Amino acid sequence: MKRIIAALVFLSLTTTVHAAGPFDGIYAFDYNGDVAGFASIHEKNGLMIAVILEPSPFDSTWEALQGARNGNNVRLSSIFGTIHLVIDATFNDDNFTGAATIISCSDNDDDSSNDNDNCDTPIGTVLDLTKIF
Repeated sequence: MKRIIAALVFLSLTTTVHAAGPFDGIYAFDYNGDVAGFASIHEKNGLMIAVILEPSPFDSTWEALQGARNGNNVRLSSIFGTIHLVIDATFNDDNFTGAATIISCSDNDDDSSNDNDNCDTPIGTVLDLTKIF
């Protein structure tokens, strides 16, 4: 009962949060017609942060990337995760769709021979982005 009351008190204290950037939101990205993962994208003062999550129950990794947005374009580079990833993203003017291109991907073990084992998507792949909310 205490948990229910605490949850109700917490929910009553919440306020509306407004997006700081025009492209803030949760996006699904498609690879070969299948949902390959999700990205939570947030921006403040031109600096964009993206957190990438994979929907696989067998892969619990996530990546955090950042980059400076210039118009509808941003180059995101890893700041935390199991791989070093660089992505160029372009958002469409509808603020609902876009595309992300894998520029580079390598793991963090200084052995380039197994990068393909840890990078799920080949370099040069274009992923379609669709805003969920």
